[in-house]
Amino acid sequence: MYERAFDTGWDSLSGEEAIRRMYALGIATELGHRLPDERSRIRALASSAYERSVLDLAFEEGKREVQDVHPHHESAEETWEVLVEESDSPAPSPESLQTDRRPNDVPDAVGQPPLLDGYGIDDLERLRLPSFLTREE
Repeated sequence: MYERAFDTGWDSLSGEEAIRRMYALGIATELGHRLPDERSRIRALASSAYERSVLDLAFEEGKREVQDVHPHHESAEETWEVLVEESDSPAPSPESLQTDRRPNDVPDAVGQPPLLDGYGIDDLERLRLPSFLTREE
């Protein structure tokens, strides 16, 4: 399947083509046609862990797409044709694989809880006894 749609004798790929091929490899893998060497070659093109993670996301997205679409088709070949050969843009765009956070952002669960933000009182007020502990004369 994959070899029929994509040339495996490539020397270099653009980022978009690498994502497209990883997406197709995910589809092929889920349909039972594993190509671990091709996947390793494409992953080796990535120059950073971030780029490798984007390629892995495209691969996983291809696998998920098969799980959604395959029950509606009679054969693996038909599923492949619908997802890869008939689709105008089968691979997810790199923008859709982006996360909303920047790498330096701290997740909300790790940040300071609102309880510690303080109250609208001055520092001396925090040191005084609460009103229910003082005697009124």
